[in-house]
Amino acid sequence: MKIIDIDQKEMIAASKRGRARSAETQQLINVIKNLGRKSAKAVIIESGVTAAKIRSRLTYAAKLAGKRLKIAVRDDRVMFAIAPRKRRQ
Repeated sequence: MKIIDIDQKEMIAASKRGRARSAETQQLINVIKNLGRKSAKAVIIESGVTAAKIRSRLTYAAKLAGKRLKIAVRDDRVMFAIAPRKRRQ
């Protein structure tokens, strides 16, 4: 094994591996970052896509955005809002 020194910037850039961000994922991240505490959005379920798949994408995008979401499925849409903060008692 050979260990070498590298630039810190190279390490930071390399840590963004994992799933490649598609345009849809990036759009979800932008929407989640701009979502207010008293507003909600919904994703319409299109043919060929399941509610579980959309829910999974929302959860992944929320993790990347650093937010917690409350997600619900109703009829042909997956609704989401910023989750309320948990307070200790």
